[in-house]
Amino acid sequence: MTVLNSAIWQDEPGWLEKKRQLATMLAGRFPHQDGQEQWLTVWRDQPKTAGMAIGLISHDSDYVARPLSQAVNEYSEMLQENLMEKAIPWQDGQLNAAHLARIDGGQFIYVPDGVKLDESIKLAPNLSGMNPHHVIIVGAHSTVSIEETARLTNPGAVYVGTELLVGTGARVTYRQFNQFTGQRARQAVHCYQAQGSRVELAYGQDSATDVTTSLYSFLDGQQTHWTADAVLRVRTGMHQECRPVLDGYGQGTTGRLRVWGQAADTAGLQLAHLTTGSGEPLDMAEQRNLVTPDRGLGTLLPANSWLKNKFADA
Repeated sequence: MTVLNSAIWQDEPGWLEKKRQLATMLAGRFPHQDGQEQWLTVWRDQPKTAGMAIGLISHDSDYVARPLSQAVNEYSEMLQENLMEKAIPWQDGQLNAAHLARIDGGQFIYVPDGVKLDESIKLAPNLSGMNPHHVIIVGAHSTVSIEETARLTNPGAVYVGTELLVGTGARVTYRQFNQFTGQRARQAVHCYQAQGSRVELAYGQDSATDVTTSLYSFLDGQQTHWTADAVLRVRTGMHQECRPVLDGYGQGTTGRLRVWGQAADTAGLQLAHLTTGSGEPLDMAEQRNLVTPDRGLGTLLPANSWLKNKFADA
């Protein structure tokens, strides 16, 4: 068997290089993912190189933060177990496998058990890569709020993966309003939630490009809750899709989604209904709000919404 040189970062650990090799060699055996050729055809002719990053955070005290390229060595055991295994499994599809093989930057955040942070962790990097990836691990019974306002500057087809791995009884508020400037983008915000945890997600997308959004959580056990607000505004001539999926089981476990969408051309916005990936029964509810172009989207959002100012009319 030919051994591929799959490392992208300097001093990349052996486990990650081998994992990239497997993803490259086995990708063709995995399921086709909708629209994957829009990314794969662009990546096929692009070299695998590390992306440039400005503004990734490093922190040591009540929580740990590192650029992912450093964390794969410093927190090797934790990432070997969790990177693209539980929230965005690399074996789930050909596009996911290709993304793993090409992860070129991103952020690692680890909040230990029982930590309650009074201030939000703010993540606002400029990333030039095609495949940034964030891994955020929150320990049992911790409480944390994270705000991400990244700028993705690669001119090609970008896939940004965000994995939230949430421990038993933890409370996580995750707010994201990323800006893409390239040809097209895929933004995945996926969670794995242990029993009794709660994730509150605020997701906004207003980029002047084509964007596919994937929202997902596996709710693993009783009294586990996922609540999300998603706001999408489609610029003239652009296209956006939003695909929300939940899985899981357990008494008292729930998923709730509110979506606001606005597009000059109704064909430019595709909002899939909230579904379960496995078909198992799950207590879910969604509310869809389609806003006509003549109305101010920001004015229609709840008064306490973090996204309200993001969509305020100029």
